Amino acid sequence: MSRRTPLWLSRLLYGSVGLLLLPAVYGMLQALFRLLVRHQQQGGTASALLQFLLGAGVWLAIFVFLSRPMRSYVLAHELSHALASWLSGGTASQLRVGKDGGSVHVSKSGILVQLAPYFVPFYTLVVLIVGAGVALFIDPAEWWVSYAFLLGFSWSFHISFTLYALSGHQSDLDESGWIGALPIILLGNLLFLNLGLVFSAAEPFTQGIPILVESLVSAYTALFRSFLALL
Repeated sequence: MSRRTPLWLSRLLYGSVGLLLLPAVYGMLQALFRLLVRHQQQGGTASALLQFLLGAGVWLAIFVFLSRPMRSYVLAHELSHALASWLSGGTASQLRVGKDGGSVHVSKSGILVQLAPYFVPFYTLVVLIVGAGVALFIDPAEWWVSYAFLLGFSWSFHISFTLYALSGHQSDLDESGWIGALPIILLGNLLFLNLGLVFSAAEPFTQGIPILVESLVSAYTALFRSFLALL
């Protein structure tokens, strides 16, 4: 969005996009429920789900009771901005990270670049990429359980710090406003959580990924049918 665009117009447009994404949020919630049921039905993966929850719990205990690694969060925050800029065809430079905050200069500054740190669990993304690479050489059945722990730990890291950051004013949300930003943040976090569950279970590409696609299609199909019924 151009800097010359009035703030009220930016928020109106982004708010409209946010409302259009609400069915996708609902679809991801449906997928989350279906994936959890699938985990329960697959006795062999129950330990992986428990390890995912254990990893999340271990991080929450660290976050609540021990000193918080602010530099690690700030690094992930700024690298998420940079990653989103690169994926948008822009550049990123002049990375600065400190305990009290950081910055990075990006040549692209659209809504996805602005909100990336709140819906991209950077360290979880690293775990997912490394896991996908390892799976090419080592049978995933040999390390699913440990992998699930790391997914839960890193995703919990992201969620806890995201909630902590959003509890105060964040200039990243000024242009989009809460109505535009919240659905994107929710959708991104649910997507990565679902991907974590998909890849902590057996046969992720033949069973897990189709659940995500079917849930999204089902949500928008239901919306379209409801719209037709009103005509």
